[in-house]
Formats: sequence, C-alpha cells, structure tokens
Amino acid sequence: MQVMIVEDQPLVVEGLRSVLTEIDNNPDIRCAMLAARALAMLRAGLRPDIVMLDLNLPDAEGTSLLGQLREEFPDVPVVVISAQDDRQTITTAIDQGAMGFISKSSTTAILISALQLVLKGGIYVPHQVLEDGGPGLAGHPTIQDPADIGLTPRQIEVLTLMIEGMPNKLICRELGISDGTAKTHISTILRLLGVKNRTQAVFALSQMGVRLPGRTARR
Repeated sequence: MQVMIVEDQPLVVEGLRSVLTEIDNNPDIRCAMLAARALAMLRAGLRPDIVMLDLNLPDAEGTSLLGQLREEFPDVPVVVISAQDDRQTITTAIDQGAMGFISKSSTTAILISALQLVLKGGIYVPHQVLEDGGPGLAGHPTIQDPADIGLTPRQIEVLTLMIEGMPNKLICRELGISDGTAKTHISTILRLLGVKNRTQAVFALSQMGVRLPGRTARR
C-alpha cells in the first residue's frame, strides 16, 4: 500500500504513520509538507493508493489544493484530514471530490476504519453529519452493491466518475459518450438515489455503505 501524506506538522505525520502500520505491515509512505511538493511528486508520476490531505498548508489554504488534485489526478483517491470539522467544511470538501473526511479529533479506530473503507472503494463521511441526514437527505437502507439500487453497469461507471469529482466533459471523454448521454445517466442516478446533486449523492452512498469499483477495475 502506497500512501501520500500532505501535512506540515511532523507530530501529525508520525501519528498517521503509526496508524497506517496497523492497516499494512509495511506501507510505502511518501510525505509532502507543502502543496507545491505534493503536486511535483504526483506530476513526476507518483500514483499512491490514497492521499491524506490537510486543508491548511503553508502554501495552500482551505480546499484549493484538493480542487487542483481532483482536476489533475482524478484517479487518485483523496481523504481530507483536518482539525476544522464543521458541517460547511466537510460538505465543501466532499463537494470538491474528497472520497472521505476525517477529523483530527477522531479516534484511531475511526481513522483505521475510514481509511480501509476508502481503500476498498467506499466513501467516508463523519457520523455526526450522516446522523443529521446530510444536506437535505432522508434515511437510506444499507446497500453495498450499486447494482442493487437499480443502476446499470454504465450508470455505475458514470456514478463512480461523478463521485470522484469529474465534470461532465471529462466523464464523456473517459467513457466515450456524448454530453446528452452523460446528462441522462446522471439524471437517472440522482433519481434512483433520491437526491438532487453530487454532494447529496455522496452522502447517500456513504449512508448506504455502497462501494464503487476502482479506476483499474473499470478499464
């Protein structure tokens, strides 16, 4: 397992290193204390299984780096690790393509389970947000296979790219479909999930425990 930690506090990095050894006996951990360094490593060809990203770096504040990572490297899952864990921050991070949001106040057990979930194709959203129903969501049953929602294989591909934060134009390019076809699939996906937009879809999928196929599996 290869992990990139983008964090400027050495104590936090060491704590995350310790947690990662409980998931993998010998993890390949790459660290970057600056946004510029993280981008340089990825642009040089590094493709970690997961990126653990702090939102407040010396050269990038808020979700600016997250947005850039999702735009340039949509196939690399990003999990936000932040001390700032209010609803607005969480929702903004998820809306910009994060596959999970883990508060720095979380227990080690929560951190481990959240990372394992994302590594398996799941989406982790803090329980306090889900318990409130997310942004405009009602309760959802537990479903792990997206096909059980009534999605076709192609719609599952569209959903996976949509959850990764890809805009319609890139979804069309990735799957070789027209803009109209993509919009039709997205409309059907949102209707079957009972939501109105991508962010609500992420919360719904997290509530249901749905696991989406990885990029490698789709090719």
